[in-house]
Amino acid sequence: MTDQFFKLFKKTAIILGSLILFPGLIFGQVKEEANGCAKTLQNARKTYEQGRIEEIPGLLNECLQSGFNEQEKVEAYRLLTLANLYFDEKGKAQESMLKMLKIDPEYEINPVVDPPEFINLYNMFRTNPVYLFGGMAGANFTQVNVIQNYSLDNPELTDAEYRVRTGFQVGVIFEFSLSKRISLMTGPQFNFLTYEYRESKLGFAKETFIEKQSRISLPLTFKYEFNGDKIIPFFRIGAEGNYLLGAEADVERFDDFGDQDVADGNRGVKGPSVDLSEQRMNFNWSVVAGGGIKVRELLGRGYFTFDVRYAYGMMNVVNPENRYSNTELKYDYLHLDDDFKMNNLMISIGYTVPVYRPKLKKNKKDLIY
Repeated sequence: MTDQFFKLFKKTAIILGSLILFPGLIFGQVKEEANGCAKTLQNARKTYEQGRIEEIPGLLNECLQSGFNEQEKVEAYRLLTLANLYFDEKGKAQESMLKMLKIDPEYEINPVVDPPEFINLYNMFRTNPVYLFGGMAGANFTQVNVIQNYSLDNPELTDAEYRVRTGFQVGVIFEFSLSKRISLMTGPQFNFLTYEYRESKLGFAKETFIEKQSRISLPLTFKYEFNGDKIIPFFRIGAEGNYLLGAEADVERFDDFGDQDVADGNRGVKGPSVDLSEQRMNFNWSVVAGGGIKVRELLGRGYFTFDVRYAYGMMNVVNPENRYSNTELKYDYLHLDDDFKMNNLMISIGYTVPVYRPKLKKNKKDLIY
């Protein structure tokens, strides 16, 4: 019985020991391979500097299959490309350059270190991102631009005042590269817009009118980027179409009758929000201009963006055919809409991720380099 227990204990100890030691052995082997490939890359650098370029492919091939990390692979493919260019192996040079760019599509040429033939080959590849996608959110400030005053009182003597209020926007960003510096930006956005209107009328009534609009917009702007390393300034200009999802107003009327015997001379009217959808045009559009900065290397390969843009409304927001049709506004609150446009200052922050698909540009395969 004791012998059986001892044998069982021995087997268990062997199994547990193997489980403990095996990962360490594997890790040690992987670490040894990594250290070996790091030394291989160092040897390849020295070999290239010594002019024994024909030895480069043989030195690098095994570790390129397994052993190099991403950074080491980029340097290895760079050396391999230089070797292929030296021996005028254009096809192989293109192949190794493409593999390098697929690993590091944001590789930056260094004119001090990279020879002209390497730079020429690099310039034959599409290295800009095909597109960027991401999201944005921010605050907006609505300014009303009056076209024509209307009032149940004398519109020539009105003291109507429009005040800026703060809304918000959220949306999706798609950016398509057209060249190294120019891109096309678009993406659906949800906009919540609001403003405040105040007016005294008929010698006794004071009105406060706060409108809230929900819109879906689709900006389409051309963007130009200036020189920059980690912080890249940009300017954008274009247009924006938007569709009204809903509009309502919180309205309050306060009547001041002075010394008249009406509950201390004052009374007012205030009810639930008033639906304005019938009094507003469904579609509108704006001219858009703005600028900002994008910052790289803060989180992954994406860009943080800070964007300020101004949308100048081009159409009357009010549906003139229904100006007098809302009896609640007209009789309870003595309100008539002016004809007006809406301008918006929008401040947003966002994050976009570039998508690269490096490839040899068309009609470049037979060029001399």
